[in-house]
Amino acid sequence: MNFGKRLIISVLLNTFRSVIIFVTGMILARGLGPEEYGLFSFLLASFAAIITLFDMGSSSAFFSFISKRVRSKYFFLTYFYWVLFQFLAALILIVLVIPDSWLYLIWQGESKKLVSIAFIAIFFQNQIWTLVVKVGESQRLTTMAQMLGVLIALVHFGLVIFLYYKDLLAIEYIYYLISIEIIIGATVAKLIFPLEFVEEKETFYNHFYEYWKFCKPLIPYVWLSVVMSFADTWLLRFFSGSIEQGYYAVAAQMGTVTLLFTSSVIRVLWKEAAEANENSDSERVAYVYKRVSRIVFMIGVIISAFLIPWTKEIIIILLGSQYLEGATVMMIMFLYPIHQSLGQINATMYFALELTFPYVVIGSVHLITSIFVIYFILAPSDAFFPGLGLGAIGLALKMVILQIICVKVYIWWLSRNKGWSFDIGYQVVSIGLFLILGFLSYKLANTLFDEEVYVLIRGSISAAFYALAAAIIFYRLPWLLGLTKSELK
Repeated sequence: MNFGKRLIISVLLNTFRSVIIFVTGMILARGLGPEEYGLFSFLLASFAAIITLFDMGSSSAFFSFISKRVRSKYFFLTYFYWVLFQFLAALILIVLVIPDSWLYLIWQGESKKLVSIAFIAIFFQNQIWTLVVKVGESQRLTTMAQMLGVLIALVHFGLVIFLYYKDLLAIEYIYYLISIEIIIGATVAKLIFPLEFVEEKETFYNHFYEYWKFCKPLIPYVWLSVVMSFADTWLLRFFSGSIEQGYYAVAAQMGTVTLLFTSSVIRVLWKEAAEANENSDSERVAYVYKRVSRIVFMIGVIISAFLIPWTKEIIIILLGSQYLEGATVMMIMFLYPIHQSLGQINATMYFALELTFPYVVIGSVHLITSIFVIYFILAPSDAFFPGLGLGAIGLALKMVILQIICVKVYIWWLSRNKGWSFDIGYQVVSIGLFLILGFLSYKLANTLFDEEVYVLIRGSISAAFYALAAAIIFYRLPWLLGLTKSELK
């Protein structure tokens, strides 16, 4: 299946799956409440960081290697045993090695049982299922991999709905469901994926050297990113409490709406760029990067700029008034995915082209800066080293501002290295233009109809005006999409 068809299928299926996951998350946030949902999100973020610590960039190396060419069964088995080692080592560390006093400090008084269950579920979700999808994508089994992901998301959604209406929603039950679903999904994938392998003489030493060459510059960066990621969640919970954690977590999840398209194209882009680079097809690499980057960015801008003025209405409909105090946090976090999408696209390109060292250098500067900034933003004024005590709002501002700066540097270096033009003018123009358009469409709908008119009617009127105006903008300014007027037609 060619690149275009795979991209379309990936977008459609992954968008559908992402919508299901998003709605499921909103039901969880509503059913658990800000405090419990804050704990749920804290466990999720903390274990995602620990899993990254053990992974050390090997999952990115694995996908790059299997995307370039078909590999042997031994190559896949070697990586599978490495993943199994990560799982057992981390679980033994949590259950048997780390003292209870440390567990209490790190996970803020949660029981060892809950911590263990959470780790198992999050490892299965982040490592095992991601491994399944990567193997499928590497052999262009996009449809099968995405369909299986959709089925798992639907099953999880149905079970969460059942628990919600039976008033049985609990963090522990959610993690049990995730573990069982991933085990079943991975088993089905093993049975139905028609994988291809080659016969080649390989040794463990060859594999180790290949991974070491790719991962060596990544290891210190990964460990640094773990510190940064854990510091964000831990300091927010420590200084501001679970409720602020809940506000930030639900705002961050709401912001992922604008990443639906990005998450759909990442692995398809990775596969195509890695293969084109292996074949020394530099024109192909430039083409897929520039087109995908521009379109992904514009989709993020369009969605975010429309949603920002409707933040309070969205909270009331999806989450209830208990989350209204987090409206400002959510409004800021709607801006975060715009550049996060570009960050993911550029990270994909750096890994696909095996430019790990410059990626690490740029990222490390960003992470070190972030660690110092986050303490200053979250620490209260009466702390030993006083800070601003801004809570979830401060964390959201930090995420958005530093992300913008970091992504710009990534784009600049990659463009300079490959001899491409460094063009970011479209980003400044499009963000400003569509934010103005978003607030104008919101004002128009609420001027024509008072607040007693159902919000979905007002939202539909606003969306219609916004879509029409956006179409006119792209017709008059096709360069925002990286197209000429004739190409747009």
